[in-house]
Amino acid sequence: MKSTYALLALFGLAACNVDTPTGTDSSVGPVLFARGGGSQTLYGITLAGGLQNDLTHPFSAMGVTGNPFSAQVSADPVYLTLPASAGGDDLALCDGDGSLGPSTVSWGGYEGVWKGNFSVTGKKPGGSYHVAFGATREDGTGFLWLVINATGVKSNNNLTLNFTNVRGLVSAGSTPDGGPIDSQDRCLSFSITATP
Repeated sequence: MKSTYALLALFGLAACNVDTPTGTDSSVGPVLFARGGGSQTLYGITLAGGLQNDLTHPFSAMGVTGNPFSAQVSADPVYLTLPASAGGDDLALCDGDGSLGPSTVSWGGYEGVWKGNFSVTGKKPGGSYHVAFGATREDGTGFLWLVINATGVKSNNNLTLNFTNVRGLVSAGSTPDGGPIDSQDRCLSFSITATP
C-alpha cells in the first residue's frame, strides 16, 4: 500500500513539472546561446577604414552578450564598400617574410560595393581572429573571396575589434568585374564595431 502511494506521488510530481509554470516570465522569451557559450544579443555591425559598411545597407548579427567577438559574428547578405585604399600603411609588416609575395594598399578594380557572406570568428588563444568575406559586386558581376587570419585588438569595452596592417588573402579565383583575375593580397587596416 505504501509503495502504491509513493508511485502515485511520483507520477503526480512528474505531471506537475510538465504542465505547471515554473515561475519564469514567459514574455521574456527563450535565452539564446552563441557559439562559445553565453547569452546572445543582436548587434548592429559597423566596419570602418579599409573595409566599410555600405550606408544604404546596414546589417545586424547575433553575438555573445557583452563580448561579441569572443565567438562568431556572421551575416548574409552583407554589403561592404571597398574604398580606394585598403587602409594599411606598412607593407613590410603585411608581407612578413615575403613568402606570399608583395601586397598592395590599393583596392584597385575592387573599389565599390560588394554583396556576400561576412563573418569574424574569435580563435583562442592569443587574440587571433578569422575574418572572411565572399562576395560579388552589388550588380552580380565579379567575385571576391577575402580571408584574414590575424591578431585583432579589442577596445570600447570589447565592442570594437581593430586590425592594423594585416594581410588580407585574396583567393586566386577573385576578379574585380568578371575579367582577368586579380589575386594580389591587400594590406588592410580597419575596425569592426558592435552596437547593442
